[in-house]
Amino acid sequence: MYVFTLLLWIGITSCEDDAPPAEDEVRLSVTPKIETATVGSELTFTCDIYNYNRDQSLLTYNWTSSCEGITDGASTNTITWQAPDEPTDCNIKVAVSDGEFSDEYSFPVLVEEEKDMVGVYYYPWYGGNDFHGGNYLREFLEPAQLPMLGEYNDTEARVIEKHFEWSEYAGINLWVSSWWGPNDRTDKTLRNRVMMNPNIKELKIALFYESTSLMTAGSVDGDGRWQDLSEVANHIQHMATYYWNHPNYYKIDGRPVLFIYLTRAMEGRGVLEDAINIMREQATLAGFDIYIVGDHVFGNPPSTPGQMALLDAVTNYDVYGSSGGRNVLYATQQGVDNYYANMAGWKSLADQAGVKFIPAASPGYNDCGVRKEAMHQPLSRKLSENDEFGSLFKANVEGAQQLTEPDIRNLFMINSWNEWHEDTQIEPVAPASATNTDISGTGDYTWGLEYEGYGMRYLDILKEAVEN
Repeated sequence: MYVFTLLLWIGITSCEDDAPPAEDEVRLSVTPKIETATVGSELTFTCDIYNYNRDQSLLTYNWTSSCEGITDGASTNTITWQAPDEPTDCNIKVAVSDGEFSDEYSFPVLVEEEKDMVGVYYYPWYGGNDFHGGNYLREFLEPAQLPMLGEYNDTEARVIEKHFEWSEYAGINLWVSSWWGPNDRTDKTLRNRVMMNPNIKELKIALFYESTSLMTAGSVDGDGRWQDLSEVANHIQHMATYYWNHPNYYKIDGRPVLFIYLTRAMEGRGVLEDAINIMREQATLAGFDIYIVGDHVFGNPPSTPGQMALLDAVTNYDVYGSSGGRNVLYATQQGVDNYYANMAGWKSLADQAGVKFIPAASPGYNDCGVRKEAMHQPLSRKLSENDEFGSLFKANVEGAQQLTEPDIRNLFMINSWNEWHEDTQIEPVAPASATNTDISGTGDYTWGLEYEGYGMRYLDILKEAVEN
């Protein structure tokens, strides 16, 4: 006689539930592990049975929902379920049988109003023995301040799942992932590791198209940038094949969202219209209407929108912590206020062009570990020398939240989750006392600014801002 031990791997489970099944124990698992769903969202649930030694084709499945909404697969091991359009409590039940026995399991799903969208730029390029080349500020401090996870390999499930956990804690529900082309390390890590991880829950993923590399003819340091569009069609076909049908890929009004780096520079080089036309045409051929977000906003707003109307939304990948300008080490509250006044001007231009505006926030900046020769002046994570650590990030998040758009769920972007080379990361750092000493002995890396091993500080700041 076979006996099912039916376990729903959803939410918080006990250590026993997480343990591998005993050799003779038949176990049912259901993924993904979610406890809540947003109104109107579409979810896919899959049942898998472990240690079932009979022909699995003998098994029958019967799914039911107290809220209805099962749109496909009610008699298979995978179903598509549409959440109701209003908040409510739902129960989903699956019954499994092979003709000699049957068992069933029901589980709750709380359907909630849509939450505001909080995005981070995510970099899936850390691995090997050198943490993507090393050369980041905090490894040059005395003493060094390493990631809380250590210099990790981001293909490991433990790292991915901790990033999921921390993101959920802070209210982050979108990763805009750096993407350097088909079969690049970023591509393979994202689609084969991150998006296939069963703990992804409702986290959304979008691609950040690294145009400086992907549209390059000749040297990337010269006029070759944005002059080679020959591979753009292949890039879009790859995205359509491997990303846009995934249930966790980010969509706005059903349209897969693609972020593009430096569209403002592409416009200046005269290639923006051609590139966007190729992207839209190829997406249409693949059956998609893409939603393009351009990194178009920087500095003072111009007098006219220019080619903004080619895009669906514009944002600012805040390259140098621009709220401080180029000649100060501390932004000050006045600097932050001036920065978001400029952003309001850009938002007005976006309105004129009929496109959405996505504001951005940054915790600070220091790329001296990777580009010391370039002499990019760092920007402290404190508003002023006498302010507390994290005060700049808190002020920037507050400024960004004032400029969000309800039509796109008040989305704002944070630069970044883990761009360690530019020290814009909010990913937790191992706790350590503040220091302004680096291995140069002369402050070449810190410029005399203090840096703390900040622990969870930035996730806590974000969590408070999102919840309030």
